[in-house]
Amino acid sequence: MSVFSFGGSMPKIGLRSIKTAIAVMFTMLLNLILTLISPTFAQTWYSPFFAGIAAVYSMQREHAQSFRLARIRSLGSLFGGLFGMVLVLFHEAIFQPWLLANYGPIGDMIVLYTLTSVFTVVLIYLLVAFKQHDLVWVAALTYLSVTISLRNNLPVYFFAINRISSTTIGVLITLLVNQFHLYRFHHKEILFVSGLDQCLLTKEKKLTSYTTYTMNGLLNEGLNFTVSTTRTPASLSKIFANVPLHQELMIMNGAVIYDMNKEMYLDIKSIPKKAQEHVDKYFKMKERNVFAYTIIDQALSIYHTSFANEAEEKFYYDRKNDYFRNHIKGHLDPHESAVFYIMIDRKDVIDTYIQDLTTLDTYEHLSFQVYPYDFFDDYYFLKIYSSKASKENALNEFIKRHEKEMTIAFGSKSFDVEFMKLSDVSITLSSADQEALDVADIVLPSDHPDTLVKLMKKLFHHKDPKGYLEQLKQQQK
Repeated sequence: MSVFSFGGSMPKIGLRSIKTAIAVMFTMLLNLILTLISPTFAQTWYSPFFAGIAAVYSMQREHAQSFRLARIRSLGSLFGGLFGMVLVLFHEAIFQPWLLANYGPIGDMIVLYTLTSVFTVVLIYLLVAFKQHDLVWVAALTYLSVTISLRNNLPVYFFAINRISSTTIGVLITLLVNQFHLYRFHHKEILFVSGLDQCLLTKEKKLTSYTTYTMNGLLNEGLNFTVSTTRTPASLSKIFANVPLHQELMIMNGAVIYDMNKEMYLDIKSIPKKAQEHVDKYFKMKERNVFAYTIIDQALSIYHTSFANEAEEKFYYDRKNDYFRNHIKGHLDPHESAVFYIMIDRKDVIDTYIQDLTTLDTYEHLSFQVYPYDFFDDYYFLKIYSSKASKENALNEFIKRHEKEMTIAFGSKSFDVEFMKLSDVSITLSSADQEALDVADIVLPSDHPDTLVKLMKKLFHHKDPKGYLEQLKQQQK
């Protein structure tokens, strides 16, 4: 969230920066209050410098990240401070009297510095051995501050506790400041459903850093969001690796409902057995490879034979090592249920196959989807599903299960049109396929996915989202 902007190319001052400044101010105000009460107490037990460093270090946009860094800062300071205190007490009890008497302050300093350097290795080793890698930097910083900083004649245990307590106080102040929010509406009664390609994803098939960050914040605030896509969990797990999706997803063109958190297929609309037999028989007769997708014991398996062209070969090699699917060379076992089939070829070849398949007795149990294969010019996907599997049916069932007051759809591809029509309001980008542009209620004058995410954020927090959507619709006319 940007609070102040200076225009032009100057960066904006964000809310995180302002909260950091407030937290640092509170660490200094606390020192002022303690000094007014008791200067000796303030000097002995509290350091605004270390509290301020802890406050700056721990302040993050996300609460979860702030808590994680607060833990690192607190535990690192505790471990490093105590380790340094023990070393200094050991040095003062065993070596210092003899060193001062025989070699003076310089000799004592040389030995202390040597011990400090050697035991730095011990400190790091212990943290790594106990798998506390995150604590190393903070622990080493506090350890060095206790062992070699000027202590102003304070006993080492006072000094160590000062550093540890100051850090802890700075962390707590940051966590308290970060909990403060200006009141905003949270429209959890709205369901947002989105496509991916040409919609939330960039041309590189990725989420932008802005989308990832904003989606995290909105989902943690209770945003109801799901995805309708032709993709499988293998690609979705990469795309949403850093986004905590809570709702089940409508994947594989609505043939499957999938729970990303539990990695479970919840509802599967397989092709009816008789229709599956006819499709298998047809392509065997043609000696033509098809990728047959089936789900067995919550595992996605893909059967294939010899590739018909270089496009299918690339399709296979791009996916063969994915965690979420097994590739098996051979024909689909008749006892297993096909969720859908994929083949890749030129448009005229695909049209011929579709024409032949429409003559099957079980044709009415099948649905076909054709769209370009992005990596090879003039090559197209042919996907064959059950006639009961569609994005429209999947969204309809989703709405019945969740009973949301309003559904807002983001779509850009021709195969997004089904769920766009079913939603209360459909929104697309100006770069969308013509079919999506024709049915969209609102066309945003942008081709960037961040534009959709910004609108979703605004609608989720808007006082009157329906009124705002009506304004956008009027602007389209």
